Amino acid sequence: MKRTLTLGLFLSLLTFLYTGCSKDDDANGEVQENYFKVKVDGTEKIFPIVEARWVDGGNYLSIYGMNSGKESVTVTVMSEKTRVPAGQYSLDDASGYTILSAHTASSSNGQLNAAATRGTVSTDDAFDLKITKIDNGQVQGSFTGTLIRVEGLNTIGKVVLTDGQFKASIKPN
Repeated sequence: MKRTLTLGLFLSLLTFLYTGCSKDDDANGEVQENYFKVKVDGTEKIFPIVEARWVDGGNYLSIYGMNSGKESVTVTVMSEKTRVPAGQYSLDDASGYTILSAHTASSSNGQLNAAATRGTVSTDDAFDLKITKIDNGQVQGSFTGTLIRVEGLNTIGKVVLTDGQFKASIKPN
């Protein structure tokens, strides 16, 4: 049941990301007050569309960077009981917080999605998140991870995220 809920949230989040923005910016540019940058498979990306928001009554925190709809990275921290505080989180820690991270890239050949989340069958995914500062208005931190594409129970691809950093204003839900 929990896996179904997580998968449902992931699919809803992807739908929201691709229908909610239509800027024509590239994934490289100057770092602003709000920023989201990460090396994707070794190539540095600076996403010009940066957003964070409280989801599900304020217990889920979603942070994402996106360009013109061709590529995005999303990090969501979910809690059943309380808002997400500053701290370190990983897929397999005992914190009680669930992490879901996704990378989506679209091209003329279609869309490729890769994800990492707690409770997957695969041992290939990994994700570490450090939230250094958070309040009702802003979140800041860093992350690294290996996100996977699967077909059934088989891993068919990986996306490696390194040197991820973000600072984003949190929109109220």
